[in-house]
Formats: sequence, structure tokens, C-alpha cells
Amino acid sequence: MKSLMSFLLGIVLTIVGAITFLSNVRVSNFSLFFRYKGTNVTALVLLLLCILFVVYIVYPNIVTGSILAIAFLVFLITIILSLDFYILHMTALEIFLILGMFFGGIGLTLRGIVDAKNQPGV
Repeated sequence: MKSLMSFLLGIVLTIVGAITFLSNVRVSNFSLFFRYKGTNVTALVLLLLCILFVVYIVYPNIVTGSILAIAFLVFLITIILSLDFYILHMTALEIFLILGMFFGGIGLTLRGIVDAKNQPGV
């Protein structure tokens, strides 16, 4: 029971720390397409994604599905790379509280998992 409470408290602290940190992050200059040396990478990946989707419909197997999933992840990465992130001004106390909640929550979650594995009969 102690490991379950540690695990749940760790999950809650991790989520609260992540939400608190993300509330202090601002996104500006959003453009859907990521450019690298003048080449529109996101548009090329989107075109590849469309072609792979058609191929997956024609040949639905594990290989084409895996390639489609990888192409989708690359597409998401190019979308994230096209964003400009800024962290708002925070005091040292706010930063310590956010980091303490986040990493303390991760530690409690891991301790709950390890304790549950070490208990006999589980």
C-alpha cells in the first residue's frame, strides 16, 4: 500500500510540476513549415507521409506501418522545430519549486515501482 501511495503521489507531483513549467513557456513565431538551408523540410515530409499512407492502404503490413509511424514522428519533430519557445521571467524560488515537484515526483514514482517489485507476493 505504501508503494502505491508513493507511486500515485509521484505521478501527481510530476504532472503538477510539468504543468507549472509549461504555463511559463510561451510560443511565438509559429510557422507550420520548418526550413533548413532554404529547403522546406516539413512539406517534403508531409508529401512523403501522404505517399506512405497510400502505400499502407494498398499493402497493409508491419513494415509499411512502421515506416508510416516513423514518418509521422519525423513530421511532428519538424513541426516542433518550427516553433520559437520563450521561458517567462521566474524567480529562483519558482524554478526550485517547479524542479523539485517535477524531479521529486519522478523519484517517488520510481521508488513506488521499485518497492512494489521488491514486495513478496506481488
